[in-house]
Amino acid sequence: MKKIIYFIIIISVILLAGCKKAKAQVPGADSIEISVQPINNESVLDSDNQTWHVTNKRVCIIFGYDFNSPEAVEKFTALLGERYGLESEGGLIYTMIYPDSFKHGAKGYASELAAALTGTDKDLAGIIILGAPENTHTAFAKLQDFWEMGVPYPIYALFPQDDVLGLESTCDFVLDKEQVTDLTADIAPEETVSEIILEAPEVLTDCIDYMLEMEGPFVKDNTLPKHITQMLKNKKIHHYVDPESGIQSINHFVLN
Repeated sequence: MKKIIYFIIIISVILLAGCKKAKAQVPGADSIEISVQPINNESVLDSDNQTWHVTNKRVCIIFGYDFNSPEAVEKFTALLGERYGLESEGGLIYTMIYPDSFKHGAKGYASELAAALTGTDKDLAGIIILGAPENTHTAFAKLQDFWEMGVPYPIYALFPQDDVLGLESTCDFVLDKEQVTDLTADIAPEETVSEIILEAPEVLTDCIDYMLEMEGPFVKDNTLPKHITQMLKNKKIHHYVDPESGIQSINHFVLN
C-alpha cells in the first residue's frame, strides 16, 4: 500500500513540474514589451545650427572707446552672435555703441546711458562695457538711484577710460590692462590699444560665461579676487593701487 502511495506522489510531482515548465515557455497575457527612447537634447534649440538656448534674459554689451570702430564692432558682434546669439535673432546679446546709441540731439553722451537702460524693455542679466567713456560712472550712479542702490544685475567695466573711483563705486568690478611705465620703451599708444583689443575677445567671453553662471551681482568683499581669477581662467591679475593715495582697491583689478 505504501509503495502505491509513494508512486502516486512521484507521478504528481513530475506532472506539476512539467506544467510549470510549459507555462514558463509561453508568454502570459499580461506581459509587456518595454522600449527605451533616447532623449533628444537638441529639441530645446530652435534649429540644428543654433548654439544657444532660448531665454528672455539679455546681456548688454556696450562698445566704448577703442572698441566702437566699425571694424571692432563687426569683429566682436560676429563672435558674440556665433557663441551666444544676438538679440535680433532671439539670442542673448543686446549691443549698444557709444556715441551712436546715446544721442541727445546731434551729439552722443554717456550720461544718456542711464535713460537707455532704465527705459529698455529687456530683461537684463547684466551689463559689460568695453572702454567706458567719460561720465559713464555718472550714468551708472543714476542707475543705482533708479534701483534704490539695489541694481538687480551685475555691471562689469573692462578696459575703461572713465573716472577710476567713480567706476569702482558703481560697477561690480573694473578690469584694466597693465600699462608700460618704462619711459625708454619704444611703444606707441596705438600698439597698446591693439594689444588690449587682441586680448579682449577672450576676456569678454570669459566674463559673459561667468555672469550667466553667477546669475546676480558680486559681493565686494575678500571673495571677489577668487571669483575674478576663476572667471579669467587663472590669468595673472593684481589689485589696482591708486598712485596718489597708495590705497588698494577692493574691486579694481589689473590684467598683467
